[in-house]
Amino acid sequence: MPMRRAMMYEVVALEDFHKVFGSTTELSSISIGGQVVNVSNEFFAEAYQLLLVEPPVSLAKQYGPNGELYSGWETRRHNPTYDWCTIRLGTTGTIIGFDIDTTHFNGNEAPEASVDAAYEFSSDWKEILPKVRLGPSRRHLYKIPETGRTTYVRLRIYPDGGIARFRVYGRVVPVFPASPAEPFDLAHIFAGGKVVATSDDHFGSSSNLLLPGRGIDMGDGWETKRSYSKVHQDWVTIKLGAPGYLRTAIIDTIHFKGNFPESCDIRGIYSHENEPDANSDAWKMILSPVKLGPNYMHFFQLKSPREQYTHVKVSIYPDGGIKRIRIIGTLATKTETDATETTAQENDKHRIIIVEEGWEVLEGIEG
Repeated sequence: MPMRRAMMYEVVALEDFHKVFGSTTELSSISIGGQVVNVSNEFFAEAYQLLLVEPPVSLAKQYGPNGELYSGWETRRHNPTYDWCTIRLGTTGTIIGFDIDTTHFNGNEAPEASVDAAYEFSSDWKEILPKVRLGPSRRHLYKIPETGRTTYVRLRIYPDGGIARFRVYGRVVPVFPASPAEPFDLAHIFAGGKVVATSDDHFGSSSNLLLPGRGIDMGDGWETKRSYSKVHQDWVTIKLGAPGYLRTAIIDTIHFKGNFPESCDIRGIYSHENEPDANSDAWKMILSPVKLGPNYMHFFQLKSPREQYTHVKVSIYPDGGIKRIRIIGTLATKTETDATETTAQENDKHRIIIVEEGWEVLEGIEG
């Protein structure tokens, strides 16, 4: 039995993080709606901190009513069994691994941990990471066989102690409209959109571009370093959640007031590769260079709405920051008849684009 359990996971070296998890999504992140829904105890430090985007910081020698403060989750001592924390993922996905981080917990770290998963909160829990040993003030990376659809995870610590961050990595189960004629954001993280390449992530990660909502400040957008060159360009390649016909691009520069790009353009490609060559001649211009302004949501109509694309490459000139990119279109249809019907429905005088829940944009289309 011990040999069988040992084969259920693989310890990943920290230097191999991007090789193993680089193409995945952090399903538990608070930035996409991950949330602690139940916890056994959080006497010393609250469990919501497990899901924070920023790395844990040292709060040494800072005290609250219950003791020294920590950036993470810490339970009281002397638990006879285990403590647990139930987390609802930001979206349903399949899980392939974890980062259990005990940074700054030294002498009070949880000695062991395991993880259970469930599709529905009330359903039976299944152990997906058996009990593993944890050490003080370090990240512990584990890869597991890919699970089925999962919406909830339960982190158990034995018998008690502290965890700084808990990150669940996997693949989003895409959510698509029931009708292929219904426009939606094919680049959205919940539709399976994924940033697969970028020129520069100096001040802000390009993966933020596909997150829900409009964010809270510049920190949750994409921002490149200053280039000091008028001919410089930065770019990001986005793999769409599915092949589609692309109609409208939304470039949102909210919160970027003195560091927005001067202009941008967009190219599209149909490729079977996860990451097409950014310099390939196969890219087609679907939005010619256009000016951008500060702190504003820009709407642009794209060229070639009847061509199918799997990826888009957004280039900014010469550098700067963007908060969100939305690529509105419809799912690629399988027959020419379907394509004709879809195009006919899109050619109505007006149409409603649902960018995401709570966002309705009425766009006029010239006849």
